[in-house]
Amino acid sequence: MTSHATKNGSPLLIVAALALVAAALGCGHAALDRRIDALEVEADRQAVIRLIHQYAHAIDGRDEQLLRSTFTADAVAEYKGVNFPMDVRLEGFPAIQEWLNAQVGDREGAVPWHYMDTHLVEVDGNRASLKTFQHNRHLSGVGLYTVEAVRTALGWRIQKLHLDERLLDPELLEQMHQKPVTPSAAPGA
Repeated sequence: MTSHATKNGSPLLIVAALALVAAALGCGHAALDRRIDALEVEADRQAVIRLIHQYAHAIDGRDEQLLRSTFTADAVAEYKGVNFPMDVRLEGFPAIQEWLNAQVGDREGAVPWHYMDTHLVEVDGNRASLKTFQHNRHLSGVGLYTVEAVRTALGWRIQKLHLDERLLDPELLEQMHQKPVTPSAAPGA
């Protein structure tokens, strides 16, 4: 064996084998590069979809560490009620966390209340946009999340989150009108 040998064979043999595989697939270097690029974009798309799933699990499971790993520190979240009085803009993760904790209240264990589906993701380098529908069974509500995500040294994170939500249950809607949802005057207060 030469000094260029590896445990499984020489680097030259590995390159030759990869070239044969590429030729068998009908692609040269440019085509193979395009396929690799497409796979990388798809991996990013899946990572952004996983991000909105982590967000839902963090809220429903009251997992503050998971929630923190979902957002950038300077994230902005907007929650709008289409047919009920919810209209808040929260700047920075501490404000987002405090407001979500106040809304979730005490739950019996990690009961799933948010269901996310029908994801549309566009990736552009280190930025991505996501639109996804959600159903919140606790409020009998449906909504559309619009998310702007960024790639960080720790992976994809939500930089901006916007929810337009509509309640489907008229009785809950009436209760919401009697007690509007508003953020506290200052995070941590």
